[in-house]
Amino acid sequence: MATVTPHEQARALPLEPPQPVARVRRWFLSLLPWLFPAAASVAGLLIIDVPLGAIVRYGIYFGVCVALPGILLMRALWRSTGNWAEDVGLGAAVGIAYQLGGWALFTWLGLQQFLVVWPLLVLLAFALVPRLRQHWLIAEPEPLPVAWSWGLSVCLTLLALATTLGVMADHAPPPHGIAYYPDGLYHLSMVNELLRSVPPQLPQVAGEALEYHWFPNADMAGAVDITRLSSILVMYRLWLLPVTFAGLLAGAALARQVSKAWWTGVLAALAFVVPQLGFFVPAWPQVDLVGPAGLMTPSQTLATLVLSAAAYFVVVALYRGGARGVWVLAVAAAVVGGGSKPTVLPILIGGVGLSALFLLLKERRIPWRAVAIGGLLVAITVWTMLTVAGSTSGSGIQLFAIAKFQPGYRGATGDASLAGTGGLVLRSLTGDHVAVAGALVILAGFALAHAGLLAGFGLIGVRALRQNPVAWFLAGGLTASWLGVSLVNHPSASQYYFLRSGLPFAAAALGWLIAVGVRGRSRRTILRTGLAGLGTGTAIAVCAGLVRKNATGFRTAQIEVLARPILVTVLLAVLVLVGWLSARRRSGLTGLGMAFAMLAVIGLPIGTVATDAWRVRHLHGSGHFVSAGWRVYPDELAAARWLARNSAPDDVVLANTYCRPAGPQRPGCDARGFIVSGIAGRRVLLDGWAYTQQGMANNGVNGIKYFFQPSPWPDRVELTRQALTAPTPQLLDRLRSQYGVRWIYADLRDGPVSATLGQLAVLRHRESQVLVYELPGR
Repeated sequence: MATVTPHEQARALPLEPPQPVARVRRWFLSLLPWLFPAAASVAGLLIIDVPLGAIVRYGIYFGVCVALPGILLMRALWRSTGNWAEDVGLGAAVGIAYQLGGWALFTWLGLQQFLVVWPLLVLLAFALVPRLRQHWLIAEPEPLPVAWSWGLSVCLTLLALATTLGVMADHAPPPHGIAYYPDGLYHLSMVNELLRSVPPQLPQVAGEALEYHWFPNADMAGAVDITRLSSILVMYRLWLLPVTFAGLLAGAALARQVSKAWWTGVLAALAFVVPQLGFFVPAWPQVDLVGPAGLMTPSQTLATLVLSAAAYFVVVALYRGGARGVWVLAVAAAVVGGGSKPTVLPILIGGVGLSALFLLLKERRIPWRAVAIGGLLVAITVWTMLTVAGSTSGSGIQLFAIAKFQPGYRGATGDASLAGTGGLVLRSLTGDHVAVAGALVILAGFALAHAGLLAGFGLIGVRALRQNPVAWFLAGGLTASWLGVSLVNHPSASQYYFLRSGLPFAAAALGWLIAVGVRGRSRRTILRTGLAGLGTGTAIAVCAGLVRKNATGFRTAQIEVLARPILVTVLLAVLVLVGWLSARRRSGLTGLGMAFAMLAVIGLPIGTVATDAWRVRHLHGSGHFVSAGWRVYPDELAAARWLARNSAPDDVVLANTYCRPAGPQRPGCDARGFIVSGIAGRRVLLDGWAYTQQGMANNGVNGIKYFFQPSPWPDRVELTRQALTAPTPQLLDRLRSQYGVRWIYADLRDGPVSATLGQLAVLRHRESQVLVYELPGR
């Protein structure tokens, strides 16, 4: 036998790369999944004509000035989650809370242009102070499986494409589009206002206080101050994606925290993304702009992020032995949540309250930690309701008022009452038997459409989870969500945001139920069960969608049409249950029924989105939001942009564009015209008043919806009319001295303009039918 020398033996062994090379390769492989959503975001934004320089600038801003300071502060106050992805999601919520504090301080001092100093202070402190320097790295890494990273990567990539090529592409910002959904311009007006004042004024009624949950708009204003990009570009294009991404990561972290199973984070991300996939359907003439990542609801987008983060920190503080620092994080996230959406704090209070009640009954002692956090949340709720939780006027209490906003309700029940009005019970539930039947069918369909938010209550039905206070925390949050949507009677269906805010709780609950159901099973069995459950739910939803039709004819006929998809769903669910019970023993599926059922629930919206896409396959939409009522004419747009360039940020404008649509043939005054306060970004003597607290409080007067109610400021309406049709030197002097009016924006489509005005004021600009005057004086 030949002897092998040590040298030959060494040559025969596979060569190991040098340590630095191996480290770089591992780093690249760990980073690779996250490059795909980043690339999809950049590509999507470039396709819709966002400049690459703006994308890069905003990306650097969000990473360096928001996410990184938040991560460092979170690690200093508590610790790292063990991986960078979850740290980014939770840290972004902390970073936004910190950034809002800096924005308020610097704006109040009039030093907005130096706001970049605020996040840099954190970075410098953590770079220079030896005790803080350690937080740049994860002290105790707990890397998650590669499958988790790729699963989240796929979800984020789909979300990026659906958001940029769907909702953003549909709703083009100035100067490219011709129609703008009014909510967008309303939010834009608040961003412009929050660039100049703390506390803010109501930009549509100069001098009045702004009463709205405006924290998301303030966050955008801070981004504008630091990046020096336009408020239009930030709001319509750049702000949404990173905040949505962070919300998904935070929701995935919450799911993993409660279940202790890594893959539940992927399921939570899937539950978040699936409703957005409808944005891929280019044939829809107008996409839904009010989804979880809705462009017109930045308040809900930020609320999803901070609610997920606050719930995560509360769970750690109460049930994972978190130190005092995590209490600070929970409170900070809760404060931002209260200023983002009035639904956030009731859900958190519901979760803490029900879990505290469980501990009280179980242990026969007061759970003081839960009482303390609950007390803090109640105090924050009171503070936000008194300061930044506006848009609640016009609301009341009515059982199941949400039914009025469901398709087919009026035809099936005969109830034509105005939303936001009526007694304590939905009118159709107290009517004749046909009306009651119609209402019950509508409500059943609503519950079925939100089965995922109901299935989470299954936590309380599992013996192993019933003794865990975290399960009661999630159930309490879901209870608050359903109570809110079932009891609040809002004139524009804002009670629906209770359910949308409950999504992180529902996703975490579903994932936990599935994790418990498959515990101890092989990977092969888990994979088979997962595919079978998702496939079954998808198939049931597709079958139900195929029998769905538009309801026409007599009320009974409409009820029958509305009931068909519900009956098909129930029938198929029963058949699946029978088949499962008969086959489970032969197939080794015993004990997997709960996991299978929860997976089927997650599969339902997949089938719904697929069916909706198939139904509109022959339609050919414009690819852009089109609305005659919300059209902004090119000359209106150009004049507003000229005014923005040539006036001072604090200038007040008198305008006659508060009603839409513009033009003499309009059927009535829909007081949601925000051209001057939105596009021009200036305070107005009187712009659209529909969304003011005073305007919404008039909902239902004389049977009229608040959109069409007369102005709560009739004196300002009269001043505007007189200034345009019968101006006098005394009147213009009063406008200047009493209200600070310096400019007049007059659209001839909205009424005549006296030639005398050109003699008393200076015509500074004209765009076709729009005249812009400057008043004399200082």
